[in-house]
Amino acid sequence: MTVRLLTVDGRSFELPVTLRWRILRTGGVPCDELEAVCLYDGKLGEVLPLCHRFAAYEGAEAALLGVVDEYALEVSGEGVLLRLSGRGMAALLLDNEAEAENYQQATLSEILRRHAEPYVSCERERELVARGVYRVTSGSSQWRAVSGFTELAGGFAPHMTALGVLRAAPLRGSGRQLRVEDSSVVRCQVRERRYGVLSEVLVKDKSGVHAETVRDGDFVRRGGRRRQVLYMPRRSSGEAMRYTAGYQLQKSREGARQVEIVLPGSFQAQPGDVVALRYPPLGLEGQYDVAEAESRGGPAGTLTTVVMEARD
Repeated sequence: MTVRLLTVDGRSFELPVTLRWRILRTGGVPCDELEAVCLYDGKLGEVLPLCHRFAAYEGAEAALLGVVDEYALEVSGEGVLLRLSGRGMAALLLDNEAEAENYQQATLSEILRRHAEPYVSCERERELVARGVYRVTSGSSQWRAVSGFTELAGGFAPHMTALGVLRAAPLRGSGRQLRVEDSSVVRCQVRERRYGVLSEVLVKDKSGVHAETVRDGDFVRRGGRRRQVLYMPRRSSGEAMRYTAGYQLQKSREGARQVEIVLPGSFQAQPGDVVALRYPPLGLEGQYDVAEAESRGGPAGTLTTVVMEARD
């Protein structure tokens, strides 16, 4: 793993020998992350305060481009060390606040132009149009301004590539088709999170006349009990209420059931990949979507931890 630092005045510097490194890829929120520890030879003393971007490479292939968040110099038993941490380019959208605004019949092109293109490069598969009014509320980040629109008009959240491009397209299934057998798995874990999962949503209009309750039957049968109450504009239709409630139930279930595997080597999978997994010790066999992947390297070797969700 090699890491280059980019300065505000356009210069580029390669870090000295990297002792340990970690790259987390999520494609969205939370941000992609980089942590690197390298030997420090003192040559970058005047340059470090000017570094605002990083580019991490495995061989000749770019692994992650992003924003420098912090650097630190320290002396330890290993010698003089430089510690660097940063986030993927989605950080620029998360760190910058959008102005409150109401859009009439907003298009994806307009939303990207106003809220994303001033910060990052963008790609889209197709145009999207929101019916009625799309509101960017006060205090929203630029990321939320974009993701709120794509979720409303397209039913998906955007994602960030490792090269720092915002793709206004679904992440699930956007990558490679991979096959993993139990013989190549270092460790495997299956987990289910119950905290935060909704069993029912009660939606009422502000007049108090109309109300709709939508339940997650499977979670209720398994003893789940967590209700949320939402208030919608006056005279909201029953269909709109049921859709809103169903959407909240679905969002609360995201990431509740996951499989985590550890594989030898780096970058064995990326968010958006689909993994055909066979792991008889835990009775696992099926198709899984990669939600996040973390690769770590150091003296003990290199491993990739992959977090996945079963395909619907």
